[in-house]
Amino acid sequence: MNPIRNGRAVLFFLPYVLVVSGILAASKAADAPGVAFQALGIAAIGALWAWRRGRRSGY
Repeated sequence: MNPIRNGRAVLFFLPYVLVVSGILAASKAADAPGVAFQALGIAAIGALWAWRRGRRSGY
């Protein structure tokens, strides 16, 4: 496959992967508050990235 197409696919899915993995990690680490907050921070970064990209593309 074309490496540019692969890179675009990775950049398209990465924010959503961050959100999902952050939420799943936070639910697994509910006993350790520091780890749960770090995982939710990763999810928030993914959500902000996806929101910003959506605002930039105009939908």
